[in-house]
Amino acid sequence: MKEIKNIVFDLGGVIVDLDIRTCIMAFDQLGIKPKDITLEELSRTGIPKDWEMVHLMHAMDVGEMDTREFIDIMLASTTPGTTEQQIADAFNSIIRLPRQRLEWLQELKQHYRLFLLSNLSPLHWEETQQQAARLGIPIESCFHQTFLSYQLRMVKPDPRIFQHLIATTGVVPEETLYIDDLPANIAAGKAAGLVAHKIDCNMLDAEMPKLFPEIFYK
Repeated sequence: MKEIKNIVFDLGGVIVDLDIRTCIMAFDQLGIKPKDITLEELSRTGIPKDWEMVHLMHAMDVGEMDTREFIDIMLASTTPGTTEQQIADAFNSIIRLPRQRLEWLQELKQHYRLFLLSNLSPLHWEETQQQAARLGIPIESCFHQTFLSYQLRMVKPDPRIFQHLIATTGVVPEETLYIDDLPANIAAGKAAGLVAHKIDCNMLDAEMPKLFPEIFYK
């Protein structure tokens, strides 16, 4: 990693773990679930791309739908009596942020320029901020700059979002490590010239010592 001066992290499945099963169960209790798919199948295969919830999440990620609109749609689809807070809690139950990830980022920030590049809804960003605050380490303090899809109105793997990050930060792509868990995003990162490294979802703990042994074994 001697040639690397910058690191770009994805959020979901990388910095934060994604607890898909808990999220699905929470929405199931509110009366929303993918049709003709059992909870056991969902826990193995993840959320199907043709589920309406996926389309709503994408609309939020790209900034085409705000939190108020999302809550209103969910209220019309959930069991009568469901509250706005229950919907927000169910949606945010997918987020799990371990304190050690924040500590690692703070350590890395002393040696590299760190950036966050994430397809993210405002609800999930607020939840991440709140979890980090409860852990005593503000998430913004871990990065030199954040690039969030709902603010930029662009989502990975759109090449424009990578070019925007490069142009805004002035990083040299060949000196910039990009870490993500989705193959399409990795391919787009490589096409932008970044040193892209794919990890498996929720497996950052296993990858960090391999990527940065000088920090973990000092």
